[in-house]
Amino acid sequence: MDDDQLWAHVVDERRDLLELLQELPAPEWDAASLCTGWRVRDVVGHLTMATDTPLSTAVVGMVRAGFDVDRFLQRSGVRRGSAPLTTLLAGWHSAVTSRRTPPGGTPGQMLVEAVSHHQDVRRPLDRPRPTPPDRLRCALDTAVVLGGPFGSRQRAAGLRLVATDLDWTHGEPGDPEVRGAGDALLLGLLGRGTALPDLSGPGLDRWN
Repeated sequence: MDDDQLWAHVVDERRDLLELLQELPAPEWDAASLCTGWRVRDVVGHLTMATDTPLSTAVVGMVRAGFDVDRFLQRSGVRRGSAPLTTLLAGWHSAVTSRRTPPGGTPGQMLVEAVSHHQDVRRPLDRPRPTPPDRLRCALDTAVVLGGPFGSRQRAAGLRLVATDLDWTHGEPGDPEVRGAGDALLLGLLGRGTALPDLSGPGLDRWN
């Protein structure tokens, strides 16, 4: 799949999230997301970082965080998420069609971010919505090769991953298996422990 097709999936996923955010009552913006320490509003603040943060600002933030990427992202998400809801919604509306990425970023990474964080918001609010199959396949194909702060390549290593709700597998047939719905597999690959009860198989012990 080429970059234009990936970006089309990113835009569609962002638009779907925008539709959800536009209907959320104010209390649900302050609800906890699946991301530890982040409210729904902080997830939205984090998602807009890639599209509107100058490189110089990001560098200063990294210095202040002691070059700890997780600390930098945590602080930035909470700070940006504390903006008024009208500001957050306007920022996300502007981000929907943006093709800007962090330094070294790819459209595939942006898709993984959009799909996973959409679920990070929906699941705790009990507003289920399966990701469209073609979009989810692309996100899973990207996730299993992402290292660095994502860590999903390392979690996928040596396992046979099987989606039960779409035609997608990864790994060798003889490897320990982890199976479940594609969205739960994606969240598990990204380290969301709350998704693990939705998965099964002998390979799941490596993620517990």
